[in-house]
Amino acid sequence: MRITRFETFLCSYIFPEEKSWWGGLVWDMDLKGVRFNAIILRVHTDEGITGLGEAGLSAWGDCRAMQALLHRLEPGFAGKDPFDVEKLTVHTANGQVNQALAAIDCALWDIVGKAANTPVYRLLAQEGDIQPRRIRTYASGGVSYNWFAKPDQIFDEIAQLKAEGFTAFKMRIGSAWGLAGMTVSKFGDYLTRVRAALGDEIDLMLDANARFRSVEEALEVAHILEGLHARWFEEPIPCGDEDGAERYREIRSKTGVPISGGERLTSLEEHQRMLKAGAYAIVQLDASFLGMTSAYRVAQSYHRAGLPCIPHSWTNAIAHAANAHLVAAIPNRVMLETQHIGNPMLTELVDHPIPADRGFIDVPERPGLGIELNMDAVARYPFDDNGIWAPWPRA
Repeated sequence: MRITRFETFLCSYIFPEEKSWWGGLVWDMDLKGVRFNAIILRVHTDEGITGLGEAGLSAWGDCRAMQALLHRLEPGFAGKDPFDVEKLTVHTANGQVNQALAAIDCALWDIVGKAANTPVYRLLAQEGDIQPRRIRTYASGGVSYNWFAKPDQIFDEIAQLKAEGFTAFKMRIGSAWGLAGMTVSKFGDYLTRVRAALGDEIDLMLDANARFRSVEEALEVAHILEGLHARWFEEPIPCGDEDGAERYREIRSKTGVPISGGERLTSLEEHQRMLKAGAYAIVQLDASFLGMTSAYRVAQSYHRAGLPCIPHSWTNAIAHAANAHLVAAIPNRVMLETQHIGNPMLTELVDHPIPADRGFIDVPERPGLGIELNMDAVARYPFDDNGIWAPWPRA
């Protein structure tokens, strides 16, 4: 079998105004999410078997540039055997290239699974260490409330996820603190209300999206989360600079709440650096950011260190399927993230999505990733070049 060509598709879902979500990813700027994008790769072979991948991280940036990059890499894969996936998708020093390779890697594993009439998780797993049924998943949301107009929206969301049967909920820290006069003390009071609304039966996690400005500020929040028995505290501060790993290790050493992260890392080298530094108690890699091959290797490294892997999964249906297969294959699985913002591309882009059912998912026994592209949905969500974010004016 030989690879013949790449085919790419760009899609966008435009949220209704009332469903837009915050984009307060910096201290003193409020943006709202008005769209969600998908960069889809379909790899063709000379035997008619195709495989799907999704360039997850790049969907937040310049989608057309990633699409062009995938096609620039295409000649280097034409004529190659997809069964050589582990040799063909070795990481480079270029993060953008690695993101493209992640999509290619997932698509090639999909082809290999289909050709072998075997689901990908069974190909990845060693020594039969699999759990394809009843994988716990958590609702990942808390992005529709903001401090200036609807701070209590999150309690409606909690009621919804309870009705849907989720047993764990991850929220974010709200719209820009620098504009809202938000403080750690005020936020702590709010978190106490959230914890009470969830009740003892639902785990609480907090994702700061690396927005806290110092180790000291992050530790103030971490100590509040300790008292609320939070399951973890995700990406409290940026980790990309030279001292990032050491600052994460310092936070870990001074709090009892597990510190998690790793979703933004796009190479084995970056992950190895963070693991060696002891930065994370929980690694949250993403197969659509890293590739199935490297994601599995990183998960195994954390397993050998006695630490869990709880993959990030916050893009669309193809990436979610890839991450579900990853969780089913790794020995240090705990649960999987499920986006909870009403994005229909999480399910509609493929013929057999993997939705959460009462807080759990089952990974199918269909070959490969078990999915094919739904071309009607691709046509239904044409790409919008205007990007994900828009200004969020205050009334």
